[in-house]
Amino acid sequence: MLTFRSSRDFPDMHGLIMHTYNSESADSQVDHLGLHKALCVLMGWNYSKPPDNSRGYRFLSADEAAANQEDLIMWPPLVIIHNTITGKSKDGRMEGLGNKAMDSKIRDLGFGGGKSKSLYGRDGHLGTTLIKFSGDQSGLNEAKRLAEFFEKDNHGRSVWARVRPAAYSRDDDKNPNLVMVDEKSGEKKRIFYGYLATAADMDKVDFDTRKKVTIESCRDFKSSR
Repeated sequence: MLTFRSSRDFPDMHGLIMHTYNSESADSQVDHLGLHKALCVLMGWNYSKPPDNSRGYRFLSADEAAANQEDLIMWPPLVIIHNTITGKSKDGRMEGLGNKAMDSKIRDLGFGGGKSKSLYGRDGHLGTTLIKFSGDQSGLNEAKRLAEFFEKDNHGRSVWARVRPAAYSRDDDKNPNLVMVDEKSGEKKRIFYGYLATAADMDKVDFDTRKKVTIESCRDFKSSR
């Protein structure tokens, strides 16, 4: 898994880019070009421009780089939902919404095609739930629709990056970015944040999911159908 984010993290990145683009083996050329594209996308560089010693391929606008990164998604499609924690148990372990409870909440929002997978760590529930969709056009459409639902409600990727807590605590109930209070019932509800899982989100999913997913280009998927 690639976790670096700049050329400083990998001093010979240019050499690696050149190698993947200029593979001498016809049998591995497709795989090498796929790796070349993935590396450029993760670095925010222009994969459509042949690399050379001038390194002009590194010049790409921030908007274009972001669009390229959003294009490479995990496959089958996943939506990552955060803030699904419910509190701490008496023994101090974190608790959160289970798969069945989350499936019910997602159906209530009008999205019945996904299956929930709650993520757990050493201290219990991580407050993160994956919503897995089928690996076809229907599944992709449903996953994108769910991600757009959160984005339109100002509960997407960028907002979560801004409001997410360093750690969950009992004071979360006082944080209006994490918990809302129903005016009629007075019930406290967690505010969910969600977005479509991309290649850059590999560190946010569990090991079993990382083993099972591949990386797919939305543009290429659409054009091949």
